[in-house]
Formats: sequence, structure tokens, C-alpha cells
Amino acid sequence: PRAQGGDAAAMFKYALILMEGEGVPRDKVKADDYMRKAAEGGNPSAEFNWAQLLIADNPGEKGLKLALPFYEKSAEQGIADSQYAVAQIYATLKDLPEEKKQLAREWMARAARAGFDTAQLDLGIWLVNGVGGPKDYVKGFEWLKLAANGGNVAAQNKLAHLYINAIGTPPNPIEAAKWYVLSRRAGLADPSLEDFYLGIEDDQQKAAIEAANKFRRR
Repeated sequence: PRAQGGDAAAMFKYALILMEGEGVPRDKVKADDYMRKAAEGGNPSAEFNWAQLLIADNPGEKGLKLALPFYEKSAEQGIADSQYAVAQIYATLKDLPEEKKQLAREWMARAARAGFDTAQLDLGIWLVNGVGGPKDYVKGFEWLKLAANGGNVAAQNKLAHLYINAIGTPPNPIEAAKWYVLSRRAGLADPSLEDFYLGIEDDQQKAAIEAANKFRRR
């Protein structure tokens, strides 16, 4: 009844029920309609989900442009997934106003500060490469290390490269090898890191493996 009465939170929950078929027959058309209404009613989670549906149903730039206003509203209400999406769209969509493009890194930082590990990874990469603003190797290293410590495998791989090349940190072959071992165990192959690992001393390999064995997510 609350969903039918226009309660945005209730409409969002009912849309999810219809999507999953929990106690009712699955009905994508009806689910999408309730999700749209919940998004238009200002529910931040519905705004994110409706934006996702718009992108899925409208490939390419058209979907991004349709979804962006809903991502923006959701991002303003603190949804980290939406903040990340806004950052990526601001950074990649060509015909946006310049003032929006300049906010891409700030939105990525907001998602990263909220604990979203993929945003932490991308913010670190952006800072190292100078995407969306000036390069800052030290801060880039710090964000990548935070994501790596949280278990993000891609960040662990990137961190190994930073330790090898002394980017944002003094060089440290044992730390580099440790992070490579962890990312390799998780299934991320990297021939250049394998060559590096095979080229270090046996005692360094042993120390790296011991450090990797002691690693616990933070």
C-alpha cells in the first residue's frame, strides 16, 4: 500500500521484490516502473539503480547522458557507487561543461573516502597519472596502499609496480614482491612482475613470501 501511495522508499523496496520475484511473480516492466517512480521521488538508492537500468537499456553516450542526472542526485545524498559513477562520467563524457569535468577527481575522492575500494584504486591511479588534476605521487601511493590493504587485487598489483619504480615511495623490492605474490595468488597474472620476482635474491623472495603469508586485510 505504501508503494502504491507514492512512498519513494517503499516503491524502491517493491521494485526489488518484483525484480527478484520474492513471493510474487517476477515482472521486469512493473519493477522498472516502480524503480523509476522511486528515483523520481528522490530515493538515493533508487536513483542509482534507475541510472544503472538506463545505461543497460541505452548503450553508449545516450545511456550515460540519461543516467547522469540520477547519479548526480544520488551522489549528493552520499551513495558512494553514484559518486564513483559521476566521477567516471565527468572524466570521460566529452561534451560536458568544463566546470563538471573539473569536479571529476573530487567526486572520485568522495567515493574513496567513503571506503569504496574501486574508487580508492582509481583515485590512486588518477593521482599518479595526473588524471583530473596535477600529479601527486605520494597521495596516489597512499590511496593505492589503502585499497591494497583492503584486499583490492588490482591495487596490490599497482602497488608492486610503485615499489619497484620508487613512485611515491622509496624503492623496496621485498614489499614489491610481497604485493605481487598476493595479487598472483588471487589470480592476477603479470609477466613483468614475474620477471622482477624471479630476478631478486632468494632471501628476498623468502622474505616476501613470509610477509604475504602474514598479510591480513585491514
